[in-house]
Amino acid sequence: MRTAKRLLGFLSLCVLGLTGCPALGPLDGGGYGGLNNDIVGEVQAIDSRNREIVIRTDTGRKMLLRYDNNTQVIYRQRNYAVTNLERGDYVAARVQQDRDGRLSTANITVKEAAQDRGVSRLDQVEGLVENIDSRRGTFEIRDRRDRVIVVAIAFNAPRAVTDRFNRLRNGDYVRIEGRGVSAERFDLENFL
Repeated sequence: MRTAKRLLGFLSLCVLGLTGCPALGPLDGGGYGGLNNDIVGEVQAIDSRNREIVIRTDTGRKMLLRYDNNTQVIYRQRNYAVTNLERGDYVAARVQQDRDGRLSTANITVKEAAQDRGVSRLDQVEGLVENIDSRRGTFEIRDRRDRVIVVAIAFNAPRAVTDRFNRLRNGDYVRIEGRGVSAERFDLENFL
């Protein structure tokens, strides 16, 4: 009798988990950082090649969201393409979870654009090119202070940027602009 009750309790939890019972929360074991299956936070990266967006929630958690051609971005009551999103935009994304636990979104509302939030402007770095890795889309720059900075090319970089990257050679002197991720990492936006 006791074993039957335990088995019944276990099966009940399994059924609730498979149906995505809201009382149990999302299947990933934690909240999304918002209410009603919304992820709220700052856009960290947009990978148009793989159709993915990385959002850092207010709790500091990084969430990877997939999108498709039907995903709508709404800003000030107007619709935009996902490619119009910018790093630093503060958004709320309505999410769904597939059977494999991956999150996708069909609707993204821009709560505050990066420019309106005063997100820092682009930084500039210059120095000698070292260690080009064309497979990873990175290279290193040795600056005037003899620091080595790893520079990453964005997945959706403009053609002019990727063409210039493909022509780089060790020893070239370059000036670039982008965003400093840390003292040793830099996300390239443009060659100057």
